[in-house]
Order: sequence, then C-alpha cells, then structure tokens
Amino acid sequence: MGPQAGFDLATAVTAETVASTDQDHLPVVVWSNPAIPDRTAWLADHSAVDPAPAIAEGFIRLERAGAGVAGMACNTAHTPAIFDRVQDHLRHAGAGIRVLHLIRETVNGIRKEHPDAARIGILGTRGTLTARMYHDALHQAGFDTVSPDDPDRLTSAIYDPTSGIKACSSPVSAEARDDILAAIRELKQAGAEAIILGCTELPLAVPERDAHGIPLINPARMLARALIASVDPSRVRP
Repeated sequence: MGPQAGFDLATAVTAETVASTDQDHLPVVVWSNPAIPDRTAWLADHSAVDPAPAIAEGFIRLERAGAGVAGMACNTAHTPAIFDRVQDHLRHAGAGIRVLHLIRETVNGIRKEHPDAARIGILGTRGTLTARMYHDALHQAGFDTVSPDDPDRLTSAIYDPTSGIKACSSPVSAEARDDILAAIRELKQAGAEAIILGCTELPLAVPERDAHGIPLINPARMLARALIASVDPSRVRP
C-alpha cells in the first residue's frame, strides 16, 4: 500500500531467512497496489472510500499467484474496523489464504526479544494511535504503554506532500527523520524502554535497531519472521 514499505517487508523476509545461496530462500510474491484508499482517512470518516474490498482483492491475487500465507505492510489496516472486514470479504470469496496479523506478531516478537521491558512506546499514524491497537494488545500481554500526546508531528513526517515519507521515501527527507527522532526522544523521556515504529513508513526513516540509546521495534521485521516461520520455522535467523 505504501509501495516502499511493501518492498521493505519483502526485503526483510530475505534478510531474516537462513540462507547461504539463492536457492535457500523462500519463494515470495509481492502485490504492490498504492491505489488502495487511505486507511487513516476512512477510519476518520466512513464516507471516504472503504479500503477493505481492495485489500481483500490483493490477497486473492496473491493466492491465485500461489501464495499460501501473506501479510500486509500497513499497521493501520490491522485495526478491527478494517481487518475484520477484509477477512469477511475473503470468506465470502472462498479464499483460503492465511493472513498473519501484524500487531499480534509484533507483540509476540516483543515478548521474545524484550521480555524484561515493562513500558513500551508506540509511534504511528493518527489512525493507529486512535484505534489503540498496540495499546490494547500490549496491555493484554502485560506491558505498560506510552504514546505521543500530540501525533500531529508524526502525521507531518509521514504525510507532508513535500517532506513526508510517503512523498520522499528514497531517500527520506531530513525533516521527516528529525521529527521521528524527536518523537522517539519524547517517549524515552516518558519512560519507554523500547519503542514500536508503528507505521511501516517509520523504519524507512530510522532503520537503526536503536536510537537515543533505546531499542526500536520494526513491525515489518517481526511480520517477516512470522511469515518465514509459518512456512518453515528452521529457516528463521536466530
């Protein structure tokens, strides 16, 4: 959906696979459809175009291409208001493809990689933060959470038509990166012990594994590892 973020997910599948030759890697199909309506806009106003039918059609195309398991590089699309509708469309179409849930896989990854962290910071789009997908999933897993008081700065870093990541993803603008680093610093000062980059564009701006001395959690990486494990657990890098 965010085209650069989608290819970043595919790259993460390659990076997280145990392989020493081309032939050791898993077959991957990528369906990149930037025309899918904006998820945050629909959550804010249901009179906007519903993204669920187009997302479901993408999964159906993947299944026709031979995929048995799939994920999508959009955090906001995993809010129940959208994800559940996508699943309904797939059931009605008789699709058998298994769709992994980015939020759940990220929380599972945090349990494994950061078991001692008590408070997790959450960055994301206004839609993701308002829907509280990560907040609720983390609270159920026993974590405390913290997120920005005002997400407008992050919104600008993602959506600004001249400097936002969706407009300038390769390379990301210095303005967008600076805004995200400032948000990371804010959450660290609020007590976060690890921070989720909860929009798939954010790791494009801050690809490091930590910033300001705090671990950064890339949901695309967590989803990539879950996709690999669903095919062959022995192929996931330690």
